[in-house]
Amino acid sequence: MKVRYVKVWGIVVGLLFIFISSIAWSAKLKITIDPKTGKPVVKTDVPVVSKSVTPTGWVTLTLATGEKVGYFVDPTGIISTQVFSGTVEIAVGNTVAKMESGEAAAIKMDPITKMVQVIAQKGTVEVAAQGKRMKIKPGQQTTVSPGAPPAPPTPAPAIAMKRFPPPTPPAPTVAPGPVTPPPPKYQVDPHVIPPPIAPKVEVEEFHGQPPASPAE
Repeated sequence: MKVRYVKVWGIVVGLLFIFISSIAWSAKLKITIDPKTGKPVVKTDVPVVSKSVTPTGWVTLTLATGEKVGYFVDPTGIISTQVFSGTVEIAVGNTVAKMESGEAAAIKMDPITKMVQVIAQKGTVEVAAQGKRMKIKPGQQTTVSPGAPPAPPTPAPAIAMKRFPPPTPPAPTVAPGPVTPPPPKYQVDPHVIPPPIAPKVEVEEFHGQPPASPAE
C-alpha cells in the first residue's frame, strides 16, 4: 500500500512540475498602443535592468532574469520585435507570441476589431490564444480574433518581411576640419633685395678695310 501511495504521489508531483513549467516558461512583455499618443506602453513581469533607445526609435530592454529583447513601433502601429537572448513572450491584446533568441516577428492589433495579426519574420514563432498554441514559420502569418484561437497559418505579405531587420541608426558623420593649403614650392622673402640688372653690352660693327687677297 505504501509503495502504491509513493508512486501516485510521485506522478502527482511530476504533473504539477510540468504544469508549473508550462506557466513560467519565459519572461513576459505586454505591449499596448496608447490610443491618444500612439506610443507603446510596455509592462514586464520582471524588472528591467537596462534600456537603450536608438535615434530611430528602436528600444532594447535587458531584464533581470537575463533576457534581452528589442521592439520598434512604426507610425502604422505595427510592433516589430526581436529576442536577442533568452525566451520572451510578447503579449498584444489577447494574443501571446513566444520567441527565442534570434527570432523576430511583427505584431499588430486592429484598434477597432481588436483582431491581432502575427507575422513570423525570423525563426519559428509560437502564437497562443484561448488555450490553443500554433507555430508559424518565417514568411507565415496568423490572425487571432477576440475570443478565438489562432487561425491556420497563411503566407505573409512580402512587404511585411521587409520590415526586418529593424531600423538601425545612421552612421555618424564627421564634420570636415579646416583645410590648410600646401606651402608653395618656392618661397620668396619680400625683404630680400634682388641683385641689380647687368648693363647691356653693345658690340660695334667692323668698318675697316677688308684683307687683301693673295693675288694683289
